[in-house]
Amino acid sequence: MTRTSQPADAVATTLAAAAKLGPVPGYINGDDYDEWYIKAGPELLRALSQLALAHGSDTLAARLERLSNPLCMEPLDAVLTPGTMPQRWCGTPVKKAGDPCAQHTPDHAAELGRCAWAGLDQACAPRRICRDAPVAGDDRCPAHAAYCRAVKRDKKVCNRPNCTVPKHREAAAGR
Repeated sequence: MTRTSQPADAVATTLAAAAKLGPVPGYINGDDYDEWYIKAGPELLRALSQLALAHGSDTLAARLERLSNPLCMEPLDAVLTPGTMPQRWCGTPVKKAGDPCAQHTPDHAAELGRCAWAGLDQACAPRRICRDAPVAGDDRCPAHAAYCRAVKRDKKVCNRPNCTVPKHREAAAGR
């Protein structure tokens, strides 16, 4: 590709991606049109990245390219109170939308002051960490403290709430 055709190709790609734009209902309610937005899809963000690169803005191009990929989007606020919107978010690119980055898994929850409950089936898909703070003297929040931590013979964690298996209760008492 020649230097003169690169901006023209970037503009054509950007316009093609922009032609697909349309309003989408908001996350909670779709009946209030003030909550609708226009989603910039990955194609448009990549096209804008190429346009920024052709215009000589490498920093903007890199940022737009990063935003075109799925992101972790875990809230980074120290205190997450129910009913409030977090102000800071993790923006680390991940392989699949909805997955957490390596720093926001239950293995690292204690470092962030969050509940360390690992979820029901960690092998299937990486789970996000619980956003609640742990109970004093425990590594889990009040909602997840009741889940059994005993490891069964098949090497899986029991994870039943208020487990009544006698051996599991003995192991919990010995903790």
